[in-house]
Amino acid sequence: MIDSTKENITDQYSVLVNTNAPSGHNAVFRVIATEGTFADTFEFNLIIGSFNFLVWDPDPDGGSGQIIYNILTSRNYSGNYTAVLANEPTLALYQSIFICCGMYPNNYRITDGGAEATALVDYLNNGGRVYLEGGDVWYYDPLTGGYNFGSLFGLVGAEDGSGDLTNAIGFSGTFTQDMVFGYGGENSFVDHLNPTTGYAVFNSGLMGYNCGIANNAITYRTVATSFELGGLIDGIGVSTKMVLLDSIMHFFGISYTGVEETGEMQIINRGLSIYPNPFTGHLIISIPKSNLAKTSDVVRIYDATGKLVRSFSSSGAVHKASSNIIWDGKNESGVKLPAGVYFIDVNIENQRLTKRAVLVN
Repeated sequence: MIDSTKENITDQYSVLVNTNAPSGHNAVFRVIATEGTFADTFEFNLIIGSFNFLVWDPDPDGGSGQIIYNILTSRNYSGNYTAVLANEPTLALYQSIFICCGMYPNNYRITDGGAEATALVDYLNNGGRVYLEGGDVWYYDPLTGGYNFGSLFGLVGAEDGSGDLTNAIGFSGTFTQDMVFGYGGENSFVDHLNPTTGYAVFNSGLMGYNCGIANNAITYRTVATSFELGGLIDGIGVSTKMVLLDSIMHFFGISYTGVEETGEMQIINRGLSIYPNPFTGHLIISIPKSNLAKTSDVVRIYDATGKLVRSFSSSGAVHKASSNIIWDGKNESGVKLPAGVYFIDVNIENQRLTKRAVLVN
């Protein structure tokens, strides 16, 4: 029955993988649900033999690593935590790596010419995804024997910090749009960053310098910050560490594991459904009106790079007699978007829920 729900608890599906399947292979699953003449399609990916993330936390103070690990696992991303990179037999098992180098004086320096730097460069050159944070990683460390990751991360370290970071402000048109964080990390001496091939995603606000850069190098993707994510102070709306980490994973092109795909079905039960999916002309985003958050933008649509491409406000977008928002596959300027994967983000009952849609032109 259309708009009804059903959970398969007693006789769950099992997926068996051929032993000849290569580790890291991206297996695409398509589930088609039918009822009479109605059909709906759901797609999800599973990486064979790999994890969504690894948190490498060499920071002696441990200001961020455990926080990042806890949030990602709470969102049902699969991953591991380590304080020593050499303990990992191969980085190829991980779709992304989150590296926490910490803040002076309890910071860790990745040395130029060392095995760690070599392993990370190789990982990126083989299509990896890396988030790297640290107060001195980008400017000061390269001057004192640290590896210079700047060119790989699409940035240049402009100057050393001066103890003045009190806020981290997101940039419009990026996956950090509308994010406003206070900062209470170990200290506020953070390197100033300028984008080269990347683009700024965090600014210090009144102080005027960049402290976060994202880089989509096509073959790999990176996010660099000179602050500790664990030091961000959650605000309201999208300004939470959980939303930020989810957005970084979307920018990395990483979806939930099979466990979370079950969670996506549960999202429908909680009030969010999209159909048809894949779609060509229009996508219907169906939400009970009573569940809509009291915000000006209740639905936001991001592309696979994490860029905001369309938003719908609660005034006019939601039909008076129904709870449907209809997206025509166009951006805010009315230009038809290219075929690909898009993320539908909805605020429901003070929670941010995400579902993936596939646009086929």
